[in-house]
Amino acid sequence: MALLLQSETDFGLSLLRQQNLSESLVFSPLSIALALSLVHVAANGETRNEIREALVRGATDEQFEQHFANISAALLAAEKGTQVNIANHVFSKSGFSIKQSYLDAVKKLYNAGASSLDFSDKEASAEAINKFVRENTGDHIKKIISADSIKEDLVAVLTNALYFKADWLNKFKKESTFKREFFSSEDSKREIDFLHASMVHRSYAENDQFQVLSLPYKDETFALTIFLPKTRFGLADALKSIDSATIQHLLSNVSDTFVNVRIPKWKIETELGLNEALQSIGIKKAFSGDADLGNLADGVFVSAVTHKALIEVDEDGTKAAAATTVSISLKSAMFPIDEPIEFRADHPFLFVLSKDNHPLFVGLHH
Repeated sequence: MALLLQSETDFGLSLLRQQNLSESLVFSPLSIALALSLVHVAANGETRNEIREALVRGATDEQFEQHFANISAALLAAEKGTQVNIANHVFSKSGFSIKQSYLDAVKKLYNAGASSLDFSDKEASAEAINKFVRENTGDHIKKIISADSIKEDLVAVLTNALYFKADWLNKFKKESTFKREFFSSEDSKREIDFLHASMVHRSYAENDQFQVLSLPYKDETFALTIFLPKTRFGLADALKSIDSATIQHLLSNVSDTFVNVRIPKWKIETELGLNEALQSIGIKKAFSGDADLGNLADGVFVSAVTHKALIEVDEDGTKAAAATTVSISLKSAMFPIDEPIEFRADHPFLFVLSKDNHPLFVGLHH
């Protein structure tokens, strides 16, 4: 179990390090992993091994499948007003035959539905995929694919949508929200709304690099954890050296502490193309002319992986949503003390939204 948590955290950190670390962003390692697990079922040989190793190092194919099936089930069992929705779907080009054994397998493992679309009607096809994403993200992600990305050689779009909405276990009082300065860099600051809670007991930990505040939701298996660098503009450096073991250690070692909390009220939306990032963490074959996705169809490869995510944090709780699409194309087209501890998140920090310490969303607030 610890191994799996560490692998997932590694995957999230590796993807994070591929991004521009000097601006706000959010993504869902889990949504990306679930979309890639649909590719894992399609893949054989080295193509399959690379996906498995990048996501869950050291696991067997069966453990990999069991792991993502289990996480999905655990998330969908959220309670106490915490809403989680996960949906997987295979959209294929009408007239192109995807192996029935593939569709049966993704249905059984990941509850993935399937439908065929007339890709020659690009507008209608894009709208069908976008509608699926809207419906499964509480209308938060309105568009993941554009009509012009539906090219001649596209045969399938594997899609994952993930939505999370929950109230804090301890809500922030609206009358305690004030504008204060947030310092994004030495020479850049702005006034934003901050949520405040004074002289309260909250889950807290620290090490030499970070102050860590974990805020649980009503279903306390879910939490938002803020990793605030002790060095004011030290986030980029801290991210270079922090590893998944440290993150998991901090997540599991928070304890009830007397604190003053000041964190931003925030909303971040990010859109990422992941082809390069995924290749640089070892998923290479799937994107190449040597791709073996033979369980889905012969002569195809992954032409694009796109991801969109958003998170909104306010007095009452959090809403977060993500969608990931994997485009499959024909190969022909290649390319504690008495004083409360001050937790004042007024400079850039890392955040992780987790379920039982499994990272669902990861991001930076600048």
